[in-house]
Amino acid sequence: MKHHTLIATMLALAVSGLGTAQAQSNQTGMNATSCQDMMKGMNMKGMDMKNMDAKSCQDMMKGMDMHQANKGSKMARHEAVGTVKSVDPAAGTVTLAHGPVKSLNWPAMTMGFAVKDKALFDKLSVGKKVDVEIVQQDDKYVITAVK
Repeated sequence: MKHHTLIATMLALAVSGLGTAQAQSNQTGMNATSCQDMMKGMNMKGMDMKNMDAKSCQDMMKGMDMHQANKGSKMARHEAVGTVKSVDPAAGTVTLAHGPVKSLNWPAMTMGFAVKDKALFDKLSVGKKVDVEIVQQDDKYVITAVK
């Protein structure tokens, strides 16, 4: 329970910092690096954002539903289409180069995901285009279905 409270607090602090950063970006011009730096403390492990521009980064931050994270409400399911870049069944992870995920307000990017069920690895091979269902569990995004 303490872990959930800590995450919720970190997200709330990050969002309050985002408002300040967005106000400053209108005056001073936030660049992609400063947006990425701001997001480092947030749950963004595995996301490759080095080619993301400042607008995409800011749009992604706006799409994060901090109220839902704070309430601990039921898990939202999201769909993504991507190409498998790497698979690590021993670690239970896969890396996808996915297109935009509208429900999360994410731009296209390459990122790592945990895989909920080891049986899903049968459908995940390098170079294969897949439709996946993802949910956020604690501090990571998890693939729960592969089509």
